[in-house]
Amino acid sequence: MHDPARDLSAPLPIDPVCGMSVDPAEKSELHLDYDGRTFWFCGKGCLLEFRDAPGQYLDPNYSPQGM
Repeated sequence: MHDPARDLSAPLPIDPVCGMSVDPAEKSELHLDYDGRTFWFCGKGCLLEFRDAPGQYLDPNYSPQGM
């Protein structure tokens, strides 16, 4: 469900695994707090991959390939 109160000028969070934009209002359960930050995911698979190896996806040399 789209949240009409969301600031539409703010960029959407990016899934660190696949690089997709994620609307937190539509994917409210698909987030994970890690190292003081909240990360949002397009689907459960990306969340689980990140949970299992966050350093891989936060490495500056990592480039998401998309889904």
